Amino acid sequence: MELSPGVHQIEGVSGANSFLVVTNQDSAVIDTGLPGNEKKIVEYARKQGIEPNKLSYIILTHPDLDHSGSAAKLKGLTGAKVAIHEADAPRLSGEKKLKEVKGGMGLILGVMGVFMKFTPVKPDVVLKDSDRLLDLVVVYTPGHTEGSISLYRERVAMFVGDALRTNSAGKPILPPGGFTVNMDQAKESIRKISALQYAFLLPGHGPPITKDASSALASFVQSGFK
Repeated sequence: MELSPGVHQIEGVSGANSFLVVTNQDSAVIDTGLPGNEKKIVEYARKQGIEPNKLSYIILTHPDLDHSGSAAKLKGLTGAKVAIHEADAPRLSGEKKLKEVKGGMGLILGVMGVFMKFTPVKPDVVLKDSDRLLDLVVVYTPGHTEGSISLYRERVAMFVGDALRTNSAGKPILPPGGFTVNMDQAKESIRKISALQYAFLLPGHGPPITKDASSALASFVQSGFK
């Protein structure tokens, strides 16, 4: 589904939302969902006229399984370069374990892990704050993980990964505490995102905000994240 020129939400991806960004020269997938989504992503890109070998990048907002689960196989199908922030790169490559989830959800995810194995992948591009890929600017937004990033297409869209979510009504909400490494840091990252201007806010979970998105997020921050 094309949300604005060159910005697509890839339909049918399980786990987290996955997006395709297309420019005149290059294309990138932002997040890949759980394991098993790689063929859906390739098929969607093909429908937009992008053959697998023409996909330039797989950009991960962070390495959690529901965002990076199909990255290794998608890279194998396309040859695209995998990019992630330097603080999260060791978890994606398998040098460090994926973060531990607190509470009952940790037990549930542990059971899921028996059936859904994380395949480590060594990143080709290690990102820092303010780096650029295509026409996207990396915005370092830690809190959910140590290296969480958002991606900013100037005045058009902000891809926020799990820096925040939206509820079923499309309103901003905080990321869940049990999944978030540092909630105070996450709130600071949301404040950082809210200072920029964009029409669309594209979260990893929940429906996109497609009208006055930056104003909606600014109001959320001003309300004390309520």
